[in-house]
Amino acid sequence: MRPINKLLSIITFSFFLLATILTPLMRRNPIQAARLQPGAAFQQAPCMFTLPAGAVEGTDILCGYLTVPEEHATPNGQTIQLAVAIIKSQEANPKPDPVFLAQGGPGGSTIDTYIELLFTGKSILRDRDIVLFDQRGTLYSKPALYCTEIDQLTADTIEKVISREEGERLNLEAMKACRERLNQEGVNLSAFDSLENAADIESLRKALGYNQINLYGVSYGTLLALHYMRNFPTSLRSVILDGVVPAQTNFILGSGKTMDRSLTRLFQTCQEDEACNRQYPDLEKVFFDLVDQLNASPARVTMTDPETGTVYHEAAIDGDTFLNGIFQLLYVSDLIPLLPRMIYEARQGNFDAFARILSILVFDRSMSYGMYYSVVCAEDADFTPADHDLNGVRPIIAEIEQRTPQSLLDLCNNWDVQPLDASVDKPVVSDIPTLVLSGGFDPITPPEYAADAASTLSKNYNYVIPTGAHGQMLSSDCADGLIQSFLEDPTRAPDSSCIDLQARLEFLTSAKLIDMPVILKLLNLDPVSLLGFFTFCLALLFLWSSVLVFPLAWLIERTKRKPVPAPVETAAVSTIFQEVSPSSSTPSHTGRSSWLLRVSAWLPVIASAVLSLFWLVFGVFLVIMIAENDNRLFYGLAGEARPWFILIMIFLLATLLMIISAILNWTRQYGPIWRRVYYTMLTLAALAITVVLAEWGMLTAMF
Repeated sequence: MRPINKLLSIITFSFFLLATILTPLMRRNPIQAARLQPGAAFQQAPCMFTLPAGAVEGTDILCGYLTVPEEHATPNGQTIQLAVAIIKSQEANPKPDPVFLAQGGPGGSTIDTYIELLFTGKSILRDRDIVLFDQRGTLYSKPALYCTEIDQLTADTIEKVISREEGERLNLEAMKACRERLNQEGVNLSAFDSLENAADIESLRKALGYNQINLYGVSYGTLLALHYMRNFPTSLRSVILDGVVPAQTNFILGSGKTMDRSLTRLFQTCQEDEACNRQYPDLEKVFFDLVDQLNASPARVTMTDPETGTVYHEAAIDGDTFLNGIFQLLYVSDLIPLLPRMIYEARQGNFDAFARILSILVFDRSMSYGMYYSVVCAEDADFTPADHDLNGVRPIIAEIEQRTPQSLLDLCNNWDVQPLDASVDKPVVSDIPTLVLSGGFDPITPPEYAADAASTLSKNYNYVIPTGAHGQMLSSDCADGLIQSFLEDPTRAPDSSCIDLQARLEFLTSAKLIDMPVILKLLNLDPVSLLGFFTFCLALLFLWSSVLVFPLAWLIERTKRKPVPAPVETAAVSTIFQEVSPSSSTPSHTGRSSWLLRVSAWLPVIASAVLSLFWLVFGVFLVIMIAENDNRLFYGLAGEARPWFILIMIFLLATLLMIISAILNWTRQYGPIWRRVYYTMLTLAALAITVVLAEWGMLTAMF
């Protein structure tokens, strides 16, 4: 197993999100700047990230840094800086209690995850300020416990196939090197734990002058929120826990079972769905047979680092990589319907979609692994390998997971941070109104975890979104509605009737999709696909030239002729395209050639008009899918577009008639030679378009 495979297994809280596709932005009303207490440690500064399109710094977004003690127990000691971005409410009179967002990981960047998402037309939270802060040690905060050594390890090994043991050893060496570098930079790794993190939130609340806040946490952010509830209860109006990590649960020891559970749910749900089971039968067997096959003979795929553009043409995909990759994709609600198809395609040797998504995961540079290990080693390394229970877990998963606890303990021994007191592992008891959300497919924080945490929260509203994965906010209108309703009045249970409508997962089957992999290739600027696209555009543009050439030729011929009475039938609009009659040497063909020339002149016009209309409709569907973040784009076009492909059939008919006309023009010498040559070129352009359409899979899309 390559080292990155181990990282994918260990770093189970990283919240994956393709943020490469955006939707139109909402308007916002300018409002006053954040209220700062005199002498507060928050200082405004230019935003440390690229602003979302349409956002105005100082009006829509206010940025800065909060300076806090490295250790809150030593207020006069070393300090660190937390990056802060405040998204201003759209309302003229926003509610006085903002929403603070805490990302997971630990080590994930809240700002990097949410800054774009909250500017993509979502109405959620619009009546309150939203405060995003990068927790200590994460991406935009100073210092960031980012391990460049992991990036180098990935680059060095991505095209190698190595054993699990070797992967663990290399990963440990990389983290040792990271620790040594951070120590040389003067970083106190023991200062980066959940309790210091929670105290930072309180410092930020005071610095911004808010009496109370609403705190949203996802994944590890829920554990952080629970610590904040325990230590600063009067500062909270309400809490939202999304993908819950209970304080009393050690997720390290449960990761094997939660992985096994989520895969079981995927296989069973597909089997119970008639369309999915018909198109992807025996999904479980196909999947695990493929894992075994890839471990015996790894596949080679092309992966691209999206930040540097470096292409790895021989990246190795073994069975462990594939299993862990599918496990990571189960984090994302919108990707789950694609997984049966992805598994079946991989069995056939097609890893295109899987490799593209895996590239985003593997080359992610928003995750601070140093922060991850500081938090986990201080809080969750209080176990022995004997505590690891893999009973009931599939053998292949147990085989992969059996060394996870010992591997973590080895790394924590080297990381050498001070452990937190055992009291942090006690359940959090609170009467603060709390909305608890879980996803039915969540591969790392299942609904059972949420129930455990909620059992000691007396004013909790616990909901499971059946089709959801890891993190519900911004993943469905139902979850967003629950959150909005809860924030309006945390003392009342929100209307949860929408959950019943989320009970059925719509898998990606042939009825839902028009296979067209070229779309993703074009969006990723694939050179070969771009060549076909440019060929298509040039050929279509040449077809449109007939709209000018034939009328112009008619005008020129008309000026050369002596005025003669025009027959009634040639007075129609179609006579614009009538060509000069053939020479007197072929009088027997005059009537037929005149008719053929009139009709054939319209064919390229019809072909170009029909194809242009299709391209317009195609573009509309494409824009809608991009705006809605429709993950069917990985494979093609929405199935709803299928009826419009009748236009392609009309184009094909026009092209066939053009071929016949071109042949007759030459064999019977209809019209002058320039016209025959030009018409042949038009026909060749239509044929070139047909070849491109065939290559793109559009000729059979209706069927």
